[in-house]
Amino acid sequence: IGLQFDALFTDNLYFDISRHAIEMAIQMKQIFQEKGYKFYIDSPTNQQFVVLPNDVVDRLAPNVGFEYWGPRGEVFSAVRFVTDWATSDQEIAELTKRLDH
Repeated sequence: IGLQFDALFTDNLYFDISRHAIEMAIQMKQIFQEKGYKFYIDSPTNQQFVVLPNDVVDRLAPNVGFEYWGPRGEVFSAVRFVTDWATSDQEIAELTKRLDH
């Protein structure tokens, strides 16, 4: 296990890949804000907790990865979106497109 940490903290690798995940999450957060969605938790991390209408949740579910963050509500549900080192601008754009339909 120590070797993994040694590799991650060499040449700032851990901070570089974490920075990318945070930057992607900030972009995603701005998209939800611009569309008027509320947040279950205001998170400064790569995890964003959004309250979405169930029809939007159902529309996104077949093509977008997220998790329910608690039980499904009657009209709205809190869901968690997570970005990581591999999240691309194209994936953020695709999410935006799917939210628009």
